[in-house]
Amino acid sequence: MRGLLWKVVAAEMSAAQPECLEVPMPTAPRLLKAAQSVLTSPTAATSLDQLAACAGMSRRSFSRHFRSQTGLPYARWKRAVIAQHALELVAAGHKVSSVALDVGYESVSAFIAMFRRQYGESPRQFLVDHSDRYLGGARDG
Repeated sequence: MRGLLWKVVAAEMSAAQPECLEVPMPTAPRLLKAAQSVLTSPTAATSLDQLAACAGMSRRSFSRHFRSQTGLPYARWKRAVIAQHALELVAAGHKVSSVALDVGYESVSAFIAMFRRQYGESPRQFLVDHSDRYLGGARDG
């Protein structure tokens, strides 16, 4: 039964339209490569210096070009990526404390504070308020 449920979830997700929660991506190849490396492993530990080096650019050039292409400073973009990834993990049933550690936060409270800045409420409350979108309405408060 559980396997069937996951097949339904996968089918629904593949047919779903992108939500406004998506983060903008740069289009320049070097910036895109750096951004994709963050998407592969979204953690708070990924530094601006590491990405600039990955793109073969100085920190200042990377920051300037990244912001012009995405409309966001790198730190805000990275926070949005982490929050989106964390939201997916929490929606999949992972504990908030585990997700916080998985995405590189040293404390759960710091992670929840970041999530609140991003979405306006805690991860659990966000899912309760948006259960129809993330859990198919199958979750009670």
